[in-house]
Amino acid sequence: MEVVLVRVDDRLIHGQVAMGWTRTVRANHILVANDQVASDKTQQMLLKMATPVGVKSTIVSVANAATILRENKLGRDRVIVLVRDPQSLLGLIEAGCTIEKVNIGNVRMTDGRERLTKEVAATPEEIKAWKQLDQSGVQLEAIWLPGGPATNFNQVIRAHE
Repeated sequence: MEVVLVRVDDRLIHGQVAMGWTRTVRANHILVANDQVASDKTQQMLLKMATPVGVKSTIVSVANAATILRENKLGRDRVIVLVRDPQSLLGLIEAGCTIEKVNIGNVRMTDGRERLTKEVAATPEEIKAWKQLDQSGVQLEAIWLPGGPATNFNQVIRAHE
């Protein structure tokens, strides 16, 4: 198993991930780590329907995803790890996974969030998690689409008061 991309995108599997990122990094497996979706059969079914033909998807809790990653349970697959929020990334790291670089694609503006970049909005709890990821040495970059401009998100979060 080779993890070819770790991405935060609150839409999880959708067009940009399914077609753009999967092709760009030549992934053949999308591992969704999200506690809420892992317990919702309807959301799982919808995400599976959005998975491109020829690409596998596994939708599990953050704890189960950590086990899969730590124990290299996806064989020779090229894997995109997809989470909805930075807290899930912290959960993976705290469970013993190594994450060196994160692509942040879309965390939409909603009530209780403030906009940090064009692509990323965050609640106070998410800002705290982003700061923890930055302080632990994870390289963070916001990129909307494959080949698009990258924003150094470490600098963004360090500049945030």
